[in-house]
Amino acid sequence: MDVAAVMHDRIVEFVRRMRDERPTDRIYGAAVHEFYAEHGGVISWPMIGVASEESLASVATERFDAEALRWSPADWPWQLDPSDADDTLAASITDAATAGEGTAWERVHRRFERDVVRACRRARRTLVADATVGREFVAVAMDEAWQLIPLCLSKAQVRKHFPELDEEQQAIDRISALDRDEQVAELIGIIEAPVSPPPGSERATEWLREVGAATAPAVRAHLTTAREKWRWAKLLGELGDGSPDVITALAAVVGNRRLGEADRAWAAAALARLNRMDLLVPLLDRLPHEVAVRGLTAPYTSFRDLGVPTPLDYRPLDAALTAAPDLHEPVCERLSPGSGYCEIGPHEIPAALDGLDSRWAAVRRHALFVLADATLGKEERTRYRTAVDRAQHDPDARVRDSAVLVRDRAVG
Repeated sequence: MDVAAVMHDRIVEFVRRMRDERPTDRIYGAAVHEFYAEHGGVISWPMIGVASEESLASVATERFDAEALRWSPADWPWQLDPSDADDTLAASITDAATAGEGTAWERVHRRFERDVVRACRRARRTLVADATVGREFVAVAMDEAWQLIPLCLSKAQVRKHFPELDEEQQAIDRISALDRDEQVAELIGIIEAPVSPPPGSERATEWLREVGAATAPAVRAHLTTAREKWRWAKLLGELGDGSPDVITALAAVVGNRRLGEADRAWAAAALARLNRMDLLVPLLDRLPHEVAVRGLTAPYTSFRDLGVPTPLDYRPLDAALTAAPDLHEPVCERLSPGSGYCEIGPHEIPAALDGLDSRWAAVRRHALFVLADATLGKEERTRYRTAVDRAQHDPDARVRDSAVLVRDRAVG
């Protein structure tokens, strides 16, 4: 079924219904919103909101006036939930995305988003053409990051309705024209600014991460002078540059007792991500609790998936816990289910399977969960099932409970 055609019809029908119910209202926009997708898993059908000047005024408050809510579709009173037919179509999209080993997921998800964009553009043309709405009306796909909005609108419409996006794009165009060293200096300045100018601190950090290891020398140099060091230590871990200068700078932050705990903890996490957990081991009995635990757990959390991933390897953690067994309980607590585990790829499955035989419950439990969400081959699946059966009789209750939770996924 044509997703763009279905979404077009949903938008058009809903706007026409609201026009019939509120014939004098000045309807200015429709928004497809509440996008939800689990990477490698379910892709849900979004909601549709429609707003008029009058409906917007009806929900305005002293705290959030009409302008603050103008493009906050979740706060609009007119909402269209997915129908059973929509949910069925979303399920078929999910099936297509997750078929086989799920290698098509990103392509299918990207196509779904682009189909929604096409639907928005077509819906506006349809509704303006039959005079249901005026030419000032726009229909937009409002994903969380607002990346789809400019694809739905002309540059003039973006400038009028979303001036912050227009300013952001102008800043991106200006910075893109600079050479790399100038770009990096500019982006660092944006991140450090008390009020970050466009394109904003988050986008600037992402940009540095995208440039990669080439930014490491400038970031390392800034680490030594920055008042707040944690964000730069974290970024160095994400860039994947484990050169001696970077390692020395991070180790100096970890060992500096005059610095705040956050600075030292993120430096420890970065060292671990850069495969230098061994530098933390001799310091474990002298480090603040949070610094030690963050350093030992960092390569096994979702943090390690940002930037250049650190290949899964439990041996450094095994060695650290052998040297400092008193840290096992806090490490186990930090790596508890729901804390945000890393997502492993096919090349990491052997290491995860080896982790099932670790002497440490924290490692065994972590391996059980990350393997439950991995795509396993036939022999790997057999080995995993055997390990899950064995884990149901593990000496540690936390591992036993985890084995019960993943048992159905192991059989599937």
